[in-house]
Amino acid sequence: MIKKISLEELRSGMYVCGMEKAAGKPVFFMNNILLKSQSDIEKMAGNGYACVYITVEEAPGPPVARIEAPEAAPAIEPAPAPEMEPQTEPIESAEPAELEAVSEPAIEEPPAQEAFQATPAWEDIPEEIVEATELAEIEELEVINEIKEVEPEEAPPLAETSFEEEIKEAHRLRNDAELLVREFLQNARLGKDVDTARVGGTVGRMVDSVFRNMDALTSLARLKSFDDYTFAHCVNVSILSITLGRQMGLERSALEELGTGAILHDIGKMLVPEKVLNKPGKLTDEEYTVIKRHTEYGGEVLTGAKIKEGSRLVAMQHHERYDGSGYYKGLAKDDIHIFARIAAVADVYDAMTSNRVYQKGMVPEDALKKLYLMRGTHFEPQIVERLIKCIGIYPIGTFVELNTGELAIVKMVNRSHPMQPIIQLLSDREKRPCKTPHDADLKDEIGRWIVATRRPEEFAPLPETMAS
Repeated sequence: MIKKISLEELRSGMYVCGMEKAAGKPVFFMNNILLKSQSDIEKMAGNGYACVYITVEEAPGPPVARIEAPEAAPAIEPAPAPEMEPQTEPIESAEPAELEAVSEPAIEEPPAQEAFQATPAWEDIPEEIVEATELAEIEELEVINEIKEVEPEEAPPLAETSFEEEIKEAHRLRNDAELLVREFLQNARLGKDVDTARVGGTVGRMVDSVFRNMDALTSLARLKSFDDYTFAHCVNVSILSITLGRQMGLERSALEELGTGAILHDIGKMLVPEKVLNKPGKLTDEEYTVIKRHTEYGGEVLTGAKIKEGSRLVAMQHHERYDGSGYYKGLAKDDIHIFARIAAVADVYDAMTSNRVYQKGMVPEDALKKLYLMRGTHFEPQIVERLIKCIGIYPIGTFVELNTGELAIVKMVNRSHPMQPIIQLLSDREKRPCKTPHDADLKDEIGRWIVATRRPEEFAPLPETMAS
């Protein structure tokens, strides 16, 4: 869990992942750095920093009063994210064996020369700064608010409906999409052809929804289903891919081709033996070799289907990695189709934030942090940065706690101020439910800021009079 504290609360031995000069000011994020002595803290104070963000383990404790989410933004179900360390091995894919890399080893003190090696997040930083070993060399890297927008030559049309209007259609659309995925995956296991006309029609509706209001359908990508993970995952990857594609300026026809490939990306898994595909424990090397062939099988299933080549390549290449370390051909950079590069980011993000038999999901902020650390190696940097801009550091529906003790749920993302979303306050400072929840834009709230994300299961049931 990432927590915000004042500089006075900071102690040696803590891992710092962000620094802030004043509430409401841009935040400088970095890879975790270990504070080894009081002099390190004094260097921060000397540079004018007042608050820091630290990575801590979440201690079990008694639940507080349950707060129900507003209808437009139902609660997500994230689990606590493991503690970040500089030595953490990157996650390479959404497969069981690979996602085990999320589990963190015991904390070890990094070598002295690595103690202050920091990778500032949210924009490209010159190499000489990345390799800096003294905090005194870190100037005011106000990076959060400096992500430059690259506008397409022909920008997509502005939203035509409000979030509240579009969310109703988005819910219906998502349910229809999950039913469609269930059907075509079952048919694929039976050797039947994919009804590409129905797939195209559903994806076309998803694209239309994103054009009308990008936040509504995208906010539903956080909905997870433990029992129906595969079906929900395919839909979520398609939603996120379409949203990313729109942010990158793709035309409508390209978005439909991308979305079709994303919703079909795991169809090759239906040709993998079920005992391997559904194994709850660690895969053997032989089993992992078998499951990796699903990308090859996906290409075979879709060969001859009435879909465009870009869609088929998503199924074949979504496990390729930007640095050439993926499978099944070891392609790198531009040799990987742009649609597959986009879907790869969406695939891993959704997998990291989902509860699985072998792995608990991360909270979104920690998943985004891990993805950012893999930019330029596993993933194309621009695509990772676009994901952060699309869904925000605190996506819609995230439960958060404020510095005041109040509990809230994120209602809307501030794309120009990712750390300061629009929230709906659900409790007072003593965690007592608000009789009438009300909105607050943290961008305009000098005395309020987010200090931590919370899991919905931490909240005890509301009394009936409050629930109504």
